[in-house]
Amino acid sequence: MTTLEQQFQDLITHIEAAGQHARKYFDSEDISNDIKQDGSVVTRIDNEIETMLREYITKHFPSDAIVGEEQADVAGTSGFVWHLDPIDGTDNFLRKIPFCAISVARLGETAEDSFGIVHNPITNHTFASLMENGAYENERLTNLTAEPLGGKYTISLGAGRNEPWMRPASFRIQEGLGLKYGRCKAYGSTALELAYLSAGRIDAYLTYGLYSYDYAAGLFLVRAAGGAISVFEGGEWKRFEGSIKDLCNTHKKIIFASHPDIHEEIRDFIGNPKDWDPNKG
Repeated sequence: MTTLEQQFQDLITHIEAAGQHARKYFDSEDISNDIKQDGSVVTRIDNEIETMLREYITKHFPSDAIVGEEQADVAGTSGFVWHLDPIDGTDNFLRKIPFCAISVARLGETAEDSFGIVHNPITNHTFASLMENGAYENERLTNLTAEPLGGKYTISLGAGRNEPWMRPASFRIQEGLGLKYGRCKAYGSTALELAYLSAGRIDAYLTYGLYSYDYAAGLFLVRAAGGAISVFEGGEWKRFEGSIKDLCNTHKKIIFASHPDIHEEIRDFIGNPKDWDPNKG
């Protein structure tokens, strides 16, 4: 086992230990929380887990940059960037809904020495990929599927609230996709939803208005599992073939991911997400 492979496995162990800490909080009666300026929720455990992750990175990868949800960005010199979400799906976590995740990605210009890890601390499921050599769930290789399980597709949606069109458009998109393809829902944890996509449990995922730490690790898993990714820029959808690092170089991008066989059909049906806003014009 190479040094990086050992560090990758050690990091998974470290994340799962942080997950045990989160599980204790999840099972407790402590529901204290704060509301951040963007309207999202933060708990004590969010900050504690991000601190645990940053301490690990500082010790083992001191030259890497860090982008995290709860603490200040750290500049780096190695060319690698970490994207950290200590609890993705804090609303679910706070309500004791077991659909949430610790999301960690180390991204370079290529897949070499890059990896993504998404761990659900409540169900103890870990989705991980090292250098895009397949995506694994608890060390079992996962597979995307283009077959509509039960005769219908499940398409998931993760949307921000930072622009007026986003919430009303989301309701219309869910209705439109649900009527045409079978089901469209927002489950409330982008990282875990993308991990489920990589494992064939969700067929497609659309996001806009969210942050790189929400989707970096999940998109790495989707790419590793052979999924297709498109970005809406300049008024049109474009298949993204570059590195996940480049895809995550700024926040709030409009991104669609799915199995390649159904990708263009569903993506083109969606079109410009802004056009679904009933108040447009």
